[in-house]
Amino acid sequence: MNIMTKKIVITSEFFGKFSDEGEQLLIDAGFEVIRNPYDRFLNEKEIVSIIRDADGIICDLENINQTVIDNAPNLKIISRRGVGLDSVDVVYAESKNIRVSRTLGVVEKPVAELVMSYMLNITRKLIKTNSEMQEGRWTKYIGNSLSGKTLGLLGMGNIACELARKAKAFDMEIVYNATKRNMEAEELFGAKYLQFNDLMAYSDIVSVHVPLLESTKNMIDYNAIKMMKRAPIVINTARGPIVNEEDLCRALKEGLVSYAAIDVFDVEPKIDSCLKGVDKVILTPHIGTFTKETFIEMDVRAAINIVEYLGRT
Repeated sequence: MNIMTKKIVITSEFFGKFSDEGEQLLIDAGFEVIRNPYDRFLNEKEIVSIIRDADGIICDLENINQTVIDNAPNLKIISRRGVGLDSVDVVYAESKNIRVSRTLGVVEKPVAELVMSYMLNITRKLIKTNSEMQEGRWTKYIGNSLSGKTLGLLGMGNIACELARKAKAFDMEIVYNATKRNMEAEELFGAKYLQFNDLMAYSDIVSVHVPLLESTKNMIDYNAIKMMKRAPIVINTARGPIVNEEDLCRALKEGLVSYAAIDVFDVEPKIDSCLKGVDKVILTPHIGTFTKETFIEMDVRAAINIVEYLGRT
C-alpha cells in the first residue's frame, strides 16, 4: 500500500454496526480504514494504542482529550458521530489546527421521537396499564391529554425545534428559554420566549436541550424545581450533569415532580443511579439516537465529513 495513504481510525464502537456504507465511502475515497479492534467503548489507553498514525478519527462519546490528541501527531480531523462536543477537547484540537466535525441534521428526529414517546407513555399511563394487564388485572387508569399542555424547552436548537414541530401537531403550547431567541421557531411553532424562572413556573413538561457547559451544569437543581408548577414532568435527553440527579430524586419523593424520564447521566454507563427504584421514573441508557436508520445516517455523514475535509488538505 502507498505509504502516503491517509489512515482513518474508527474509535467508535457503533460505526458500521448495521451497514458498511460509511466505511465504503472512506475506502472509495482512497483511505485506509482501521477499525475499533475491541468492538466496545474504548478507554484512553485503548484509544492511544490505535491512533498513532491516524489522519482522521471517527468517534462517539469516548473521551478525545489532550492526551489522545497528542498521541496522534498526524491527526487532521475528528469526526464525531452525534452533535454533542463535551467528550472532545475542541479548544485544544483547534489550537493544533485539527478540524472537529459533527453529524448535524441526523440526530434531531430520533431524539425528538424519544421525548414524544416519554410524554405519551407517561401521560397515558401505558407502562402502568401494561403491567396491570400482564398480571391479569383489567384496570382502566385515567390519564391526561397532551393537547393544551405547555411544553417548556430549555434551549431552542435543532433538536428542540424538531420536538416543537412534533409537539405542535399534538396541539401543545410551546415556550422556551435560550441564550438567543429563535425567531424562526416563534413564527413556525408559535413558541413563546420566557425567562428561565417564568418557564419553570409555567410549564407542565420541561424538556432539556442545552449543551453541557459550565453555565448549564446543575441548571435544574432543587431551587429550580421549586419554581415549577406543582408536579410537572421533567425530561432530560441532553447531558446528565445539567439535571442534578440527587435533587431530582428528592423532588420526586416529595411530589414536587410528578414523573421524570432520564436518558443521560453524569457518568456513563451508570447502573447505580439514585433514581433507580424511585417511583414514577423512566430510565433509559442514552438511547436518543439508537435507531438503525440513524446509525447508518451518522456513519455516512461522519465519513462524508472526513472525505470532504481531507480531500481539501
